[in-house]
Amino acid sequence: MKPEAGQEIPVHNLKTVVRETGISPHTLRAWERRYGLPRPARTPGGHRLYSQRDIEIIRWLMARQAEGMSIGRAVALWRTLEAKGLDPLQQHSARTAAAPSGAEPSLQALREGWVDACMRFDEEEAEDILTQAFAMYPPEVIVLRLIQPALEEIGERWYRGTATVQQEHFASALAIRRLHALIAAAPSPLRSERLLIACPPGEMHTLPALWASFLLRRRGWPVVDLGADVPLIRMKEALTAIRPRLVIMTAQMLKTAASLADMAEPVREMQVPMAYGGRIFQRRPSLRTHIPGVYLEGQWEDLPNLVEAVLRGDLSPHFIPLPEIYRQALIQYRAVRASLEASLRLQLDHKIAETELEIGFQELGNVIEAALRLGDPGAVRIEVEWIIHLVHHRHRPLTGLLRYLEAYAIALRNHLPDDPVVASLANHLEASISSARESGLS
Repeated sequence: MKPEAGQEIPVHNLKTVVRETGISPHTLRAWERRYGLPRPARTPGGHRLYSQRDIEIIRWLMARQAEGMSIGRAVALWRTLEAKGLDPLQQHSARTAAAPSGAEPSLQALREGWVDACMRFDEEEAEDILTQAFAMYPPEVIVLRLIQPALEEIGERWYRGTATVQQEHFASALAIRRLHALIAAAPSPLRSERLLIACPPGEMHTLPALWASFLLRRRGWPVVDLGADVPLIRMKEALTAIRPRLVIMTAQMLKTAASLADMAEPVREMQVPMAYGGRIFQRRPSLRTHIPGVYLEGQWEDLPNLVEAVLRGDLSPHFIPLPEIYRQALIQYRAVRASLEASLRLQLDHKIAETELEIGFQELGNVIEAALRLGDPGAVRIEVEWIIHLVHHRHRPLTGLLRYLEAYAIALRNHLPDDPVVASLANHLEASISSARESGLS
């Protein structure tokens, strides 16, 4: 099949090609030199001029890389198809199209199909859908408007009890694998400012960090991603070795938001700017108050521009040191936590299963410590109500959980009777219990 008329007229300069495709000039020149693909024309002055077909060829090669193919293999595939008298651009679209009569499915249809394939553990179909999507849309669109919202939908299904944790993990694993391939295929950095991305201690949700790494690499930044659950000592070592221009951290839960706040201290001491984000800061904006960094507020599409603004100094932290009343409350709670939970264990041992008690003590205690560390007792209610609804959606009885929360609130008042911050914590626990009962959840 011949290219459409006008597709091969060389009218685009290098700057236009870089803007349209996201490829770096260095990578593009290397492809041309090593593989002769694409083949730009030249002006009398020796400057490259590219046709629209050249741009589509570049996108085709980048899409194959996004699928995990090396550039050498991608070029070999192109040559093989050409040798058979086929147009690789048309051939690949025809091979991957799932809709009949050449009709292209919408992004929403692709997203729904991918979710359905993941729910059925159909890896081959899920991968075929992504391959088709990458042949139709730029990588950023696929990541932010297909994969990311699809994972949110599957995560919501898990929370509502209509998807299993295995289905959620299966989909996440496919997404992570694809993101790693995209990151590996990203153009060489065009910028000099090195960025460091990390998840604070206890944070195991790496996908937000991978979204960030992908988007920022695509915009030309050199990025070092330390991954999940980075210990404080390792962070200090990395800061010394890497000397980043900016540190970016993500946290999804209250307890990891508190560890993010702890992690921010050595970053500030080394006078390195810090930015952060995560679901918990969207659910509870007041948590941002005592974190010495710039909150990256906005959609994922906004991230590169927000980082640019931080680096320019246009965005700065609105940080207030943690008031002493919360520091003291945290110290006192930590001092009595073991004895408080020991007394509750004796009191509730015969009424609640031991495994539920152990999980409850660990999780609720960590949530309370995190709320005190961040100066926001009300955040406890957000986390507790999330747990209550999670149990309810799984059709498990709430009686034992509510009895446990009620006893914990009483124990807080008994062990620290004169602390107004602890009294506020107890009030929020009791409000969660009342809300559950008034809603008929119990």
